[in-house]
Amino acid sequence: MRQTESSLTEQELARVAGLAPFSDLLPERLRQLFDAAYLVRFSVGVPILDARLQNGQRSILMLRQGRVSVRSPSIENGNGALLGPGTLLPPDLGLALRESLETYIAAEDCECWSLAPAGIAALLDEPAVLRWAVAQCWRHHERLMHDIASDIESNRIAVQIKFQPLSSLIKQSPLTVDVSDSVNAAIALMTQHRIGSVIVTEAGRVAGILTESDTLRRVLAPGLDLAQPVREVMTPAPICLPLTSSVAEAALEMASRSVRHMPVVSEDGALVGVISERDLFVLQRTGFGHLEAPIERATSITALRNAVDGIRTTCSGLFRYGMSAEQITALVSALNDRVLVQLMRIVGAPVLPDGQEVRYCWLAFGSEGRQEQTFSTDQDNGIIFVPPAGADAAAVAALRNALLQFASTVNVGLDACGFPLCEGDIMARNPQWCLTLDEWKNRFATWICAPDRHALLHASIFFDLRPLYGDAALAETLRDYLFALCRDNPLFLRLMANIALETSVPLGVLSRFVTDGGKFGGTIDLKKRAARLFVDIGRIFSLAHGVRATNTAQRLLLGGAKARRNPAAIEADVAAFHFIQTIRIRGQLNRPAGSHEDPNRINPHALNEIDQRVLIEALRQVKLLQTYLRVEYRI
Repeated sequence: MRQTESSLTEQELARVAGLAPFSDLLPERLRQLFDAAYLVRFSVGVPILDARLQNGQRSILMLRQGRVSVRSPSIENGNGALLGPGTLLPPDLGLALRESLETYIAAEDCECWSLAPAGIAALLDEPAVLRWAVAQCWRHHERLMHDIASDIESNRIAVQIKFQPLSSLIKQSPLTVDVSDSVNAAIALMTQHRIGSVIVTEAGRVAGILTESDTLRRVLAPGLDLAQPVREVMTPAPICLPLTSSVAEAALEMASRSVRHMPVVSEDGALVGVISERDLFVLQRTGFGHLEAPIERATSITALRNAVDGIRTTCSGLFRYGMSAEQITALVSALNDRVLVQLMRIVGAPVLPDGQEVRYCWLAFGSEGRQEQTFSTDQDNGIIFVPPAGADAAAVAALRNALLQFASTVNVGLDACGFPLCEGDIMARNPQWCLTLDEWKNRFATWICAPDRHALLHASIFFDLRPLYGDAALAETLRDYLFALCRDNPLFLRLMANIALETSVPLGVLSRFVTDGGKFGGTIDLKKRAARLFVDIGRIFSLAHGVRATNTAQRLLLGGAKARRNPAAIEADVAAFHFIQTIRIRGQLNRPAGSHEDPNRINPHALNEIDQRVLIEALRQVKLLQTYLRVEYRI
């Protein structure tokens, strides 16, 4: 909605006089310029200047209050730069012969002074104003060129990682050891060839994989004999990628399983190579290096924030150019993991009392733990640690305080990088979530063995824990403990199912959307009333059947199979979840820049007819999953 009013008080004139380039004008000249101006108000999302609506008329506005987003017809990659108070619109007003091609949208509620046509010519006659306008035009041009270059790069990456075959990255035969070879021989092979892993074979087939981290954690740390056979310490039966996979599929598989190396096999199961995380993220021609390189180069939080902004810009472009929601969330999550690791390097190790050492691990919960982060996400994290043997209560308290100080620095750093602090304070800097292994076990035992509905509503995201930095074995030990507890406490799973059934699917009779009222009238919260239901049910599948995956799609797939759910129904579950995520991401990207609206709310009736029909089917599918829970847990 647009409103106008004519009024220029002395106070307002003084305010304008303090802004460039008006500060260079004489007071009487400034008053003359604004005598015929009038104030125009624009609601958020409303076009302020649109070349298609100008009808050849040239106008100039001075932004008094609010922020404006620039959209160029040359760029498909979402919203452009944000312009603030004092800006003259259009920024290229110094090019008098060029009609503005960009569209200017109110990113917030805005107020602008609209200058009269006679005042425009007079304004551009002022040398100081003209010099300022040319400089502003040049900055606008540089920003536009940068956005176009980013858009082109997004398109290039999207095409390459969608269609480039994995075989193009396999350059040499993999290095292997036999299951009977010694650990020492495997380490020597990795050292000689400067590689991070070797494939373990038996009778010519893949039997396992041994990485540098495996040898450190399973052999050197506990002081085991290096002469023992590799089969004793390898990771057995690793997931193998078919040679026919695309680079995008390989990246997604590795991200979802939190592994850094995967064997690649031919159709008959023969080993043909190994793909590493570095192959996918560093090789510039695959495009991933364009995303990760700024993270690895960052030596300050400011540089890291710039890298995060670049990730979001490029990944939004990848989504617009056809990458699926599943691939985008996995890619965004994997890159965000890299941000945390680099932040840890910048911050440095925890300063522990008396130079002590402590085993600890930074844990991710919620969407980060599930590797399902979208473009709008906050922090959910914690720390698990094990004090040295024999440490008394005072020593444990001192270690905890040191870790809390470290965590506070990291949490604040993540906030500065664009990951807002959790409103519920589920962060490692909170003493409630910086716990020893035994304390975490006790906390989960309380939730599982004596379940309370209110407590579980707030605790559910902790069951999505994933190790991000430090000693990952601590997280795996805790996860093993959780699965054992769940097997022995069926009432806990029944209560979890009850909670998942309390949320109503926004679908009414005759398959009509049921939208909210009040200030959210006509909209649906896709996160709370759709996506979260798939997440909750996938979590129940995981805990009930010992599925170690934290990703919702993997939980629905693997847990559904163990629950003997019909394969066609499982396929529909996963497809429905991915479609919900697609609509969520699309809605987030289509929001005006700087908007304070809920990023997960959509107006379903604003979707095109095909998307409405598919959304209805996706909501029906989650209703069927709720029906399955009612039957399974007799609710």
